[in-house]
Amino acid sequence: MVDSLIYSIPGSYKNSEKLRTFLIKHPELKFVSLVGIDFLGNDTDERIPIEYFLKHMDGIFKGGVQTDGSSVHLPNISTLNDAKVDFIIDFNANWYVDYNFDYKPNDPLPVGTIRIPAFLKHNNEFYCSRSVLENTIQFTRRELLAIIRNDGEFLDYFNLQEDGISDIIFTLGTELEFWVRTPATKVTVDELAVSQMLKESYWKRTRGEVRSGLEESIMLLQKYGFEPEMGHKEVGGIKGKISRDGTISDTMEQLEIDWRYSSALQAADNELFARIIIKEVFRRKGLEVTFNAKPIPGVAGSGEHMHLGMALKLKDGKILNLFDPYEEPTYLSKYGYGALMGLLKNWDYINPFVSHSNSALKRLKPGYEAPVSPVASLGLSPDEPSRNRTVLVGLVKGDSPLSTRFEVRAANPHTNTYMATSAMLLGMLDGIKYSKDKKDTDLLKEVTKQYGEGAKYLEKDREYVTNKNIFEDYSKREREKLFGKFPVTVWDVIKVLQKKTIPIYKDTPISDEIINSFFTSALNKWIIELREKIIASLKGEIAAFVRFEDKENDYDRENWEIIEKLINEIAKTSDGKESILYGFEKLLTTQKYDSISKIYVHVEEKMNELRRAYKNYLKNIV
Repeated sequence: MVDSLIYSIPGSYKNSEKLRTFLIKHPELKFVSLVGIDFLGNDTDERIPIEYFLKHMDGIFKGGVQTDGSSVHLPNISTLNDAKVDFIIDFNANWYVDYNFDYKPNDPLPVGTIRIPAFLKHNNEFYCSRSVLENTIQFTRRELLAIIRNDGEFLDYFNLQEDGISDIIFTLGTELEFWVRTPATKVTVDELAVSQMLKESYWKRTRGEVRSGLEESIMLLQKYGFEPEMGHKEVGGIKGKISRDGTISDTMEQLEIDWRYSSALQAADNELFARIIIKEVFRRKGLEVTFNAKPIPGVAGSGEHMHLGMALKLKDGKILNLFDPYEEPTYLSKYGYGALMGLLKNWDYINPFVSHSNSALKRLKPGYEAPVSPVASLGLSPDEPSRNRTVLVGLVKGDSPLSTRFEVRAANPHTNTYMATSAMLLGMLDGIKYSKDKKDTDLLKEVTKQYGEGAKYLEKDREYVTNKNIFEDYSKREREKLFGKFPVTVWDVIKVLQKKTIPIYKDTPISDEIINSFFTSALNKWIIELREKIIASLKGEIAAFVRFEDKENDYDRENWEIIEKLINEIAKTSDGKESILYGFEKLLTTQKYDSISKIYVHVEEKMNELRRAYKNYLKNIV
């Protein structure tokens, strides 16, 4: 049955005449959904009956579908008194079919919905994550082509003429990590932490429904043409328990699935749909999937490493990787060094589009193989990349023309890949503009400079490259001195977007209007999460700290006094004394974001102190 289904609409059928014939031949395709993406990465998923679509296809193809704007989140752009937004079809993207395997009115074929990527248009301007990435790709392409066509040294080296260049290819690949668990499973953080430290889960054999879900997900991704490369267990998780009937219960495991890179916009679309496929496959097997960056405190979170590359396509069909060195031995070309330097120098302005959630920042902590400092690794030697897993950016090389690329390790599965990629491309472009007339040897010297050593593009009091383990070989003070202080809260990350002018975004598709809308979205989300989710979660956690008076001795009673004092300080308001959480809740009604940020850090510090105290208390309760 699965083999007989249609998984995507052939490109030649993306016109009203051929598509009408195609849809009539496939009665299992019941709906169409136009997929628009707001600035936080939320996708629309409506259902347009095929009958209505066929009747109005010409108009929809020409002018899209209108909405009142309530279905998309574009603050300061689509407002209550000016809410009209149009969904404009993207005919260049892949149109995948999303099947409801739970509903088969024409048994055995399930109901299918054609997901058509779209751009969001408001007042004749495009405002959405997909349009930002599409426009950024076109902008960066024009800028780079102008640079390369005026680079006589580059053209002479490869014996190229200006008109011999056909295009620039921007590649993107992502690695998707996620947690799978049996609903309502209760596994202690201690169990998970010990398993992580012992590396008991890494690349181990999967079993039962987890194995079936992993294998089915990979096979479905193959059907959709994603060319999956690997699926395996990640560092987090513990082995499930086998019941008498042979089923496995109390599942809590971390997995990863990788697939082949694609063009930047298509890769972002593919990743969005891959998350849907994976969630649905495991749901049908009675398992929950979460793509949260840090679903379980104290245990490894889920990353989404982004692999970015640039290559020149020539009219004779050849591909030249723009990052590959022209002459050996060195790590990168001058364009590669420039792109890397642009990423690192401008990271403070790129990061808001990568890590703008509480969960994202909880993942980016020392000890969890997640980067905490904007520093890169080039490798032990030009022909031996090190794949340093502690840095923000790693250099990856391979045998194919498109294989030399940068792996950016800060993103997570809920990062808006469209906006993050756009910001990274503009950061790299900024560095390439600096490096275009420099020698690769001078650029290597600058990017590997020591602290306090002067530089033309990079900051004097910073280092940018290391092959060391930044968690074990540097103290926190050393890391912050050499590589800069890493933000702790969402406000620390996004407040840089308030600047009147951000050089890398000036006169680019990431306009001031789009930056303002994104900033408002991220800020509102942060405040709402703090007020409606995090405070309630902390109170629930505190309420679950149970005392065992009948098992206590004097030592235990002293420990409980410490716990009780902390509970009262954090959460118990009394006459004349406000608890920390009470004051925090009041502060959240104001716009004092610096203060909110500081007290949130204080809340987390006190909660960690309380957790340690309760853990110590439980150790002696037997």
